[in-house]
Amino acid sequence: MGIYTWGDFRAEIDEEATRAWYEKAEEWDCTCGHCRNFMLLAEERRLPKELLEILDKLGVSPEKASYVCELYDKAEKICYQVNYRLAGRVLEGPEKAAFPLGEIGLLCGRETAPGSADDFPEPFFDLMYFLWLPWIDHIPLGPHEIILSSDLEEDTSELESLLRRVIPAALSIEGVTVPWEVDVLLTDDAGIHAINLAQRGVDQPTDVLSFPMLELTPGDKPLAADADPGTGLVPLGDMVLNLDRVKSQGEEYGHGPKREAAYLAVHSVLHLLGYDHMDEGPMKAQMRTREEAILAQLGITRG
Repeated sequence: MGIYTWGDFRAEIDEEATRAWYEKAEEWDCTCGHCRNFMLLAEERRLPKELLEILDKLGVSPEKASYVCELYDKAEKICYQVNYRLAGRVLEGPEKAAFPLGEIGLLCGRETAPGSADDFPEPFFDLMYFLWLPWIDHIPLGPHEIILSSDLEEDTSELESLLRRVIPAALSIEGVTVPWEVDVLLTDDAGIHAINLAQRGVDQPTDVLSFPMLELTPGDKPLAADADPGTGLVPLGDMVLNLDRVKSQGEEYGHGPKREAAYLAVHSVLHLLGYDHMDEGPMKAQMRTREEAILAQLGITRG
């Protein structure tokens, strides 16, 4: 147990229980524009110093907030409520506190909103920060959904975070403005080999597979009329990413697995939008040009 003081609050925190829960917890996984922007800020550690110092001492990753919510927009800043659930109890502090607009606000209290923390050890309280944070995500705001799944035993959370950034960016750069949905499966040589054989009659593994839902040609854009009435999202299709090839090709080409995964994701997005490379001429060159342009805008280089 440790005693922590910040502002008018004094709390007793069970550091071991808190650290144990966050070690198994996943990162905040909402992919809406506001949450995506928060995750970029968290990954770059552009949160208040006092908050980062507390999280670092407790061994809590800033990306593993138990609740994130956008409250207000003001010019190029967004006001967020960000919660981190902590094992322990508040010893001293005001019963109520007004949120100071334009400034960093802080509250401590027991909240029920974070569904991601339902199994948190008792007793607990929420460290709730109200933060004005800059907008650093160049991707326009808009509803979409990336359904990520994996048939692998290894931890793929870092790769999943990358894909949640790259896929929306690629679609935005290509001018897709309708709400959309993409299904992504992470697998290995054996898994993609089986899919290749069953779906395409190809008896070998490949690095990535794309299964477009719409019949588009390069330059076409999906339309709102293509949306699923049940979800309001346009289903663009499925992609299957082979992590064995991500690792081996990243090493072979000398740019590492992160750049290789980003390249394959962009390549697959373009397939979903009707691009192809069946010839060795203009079609392949057109697709390659778009791939490099998108990766350049994302700042993902070969270096």
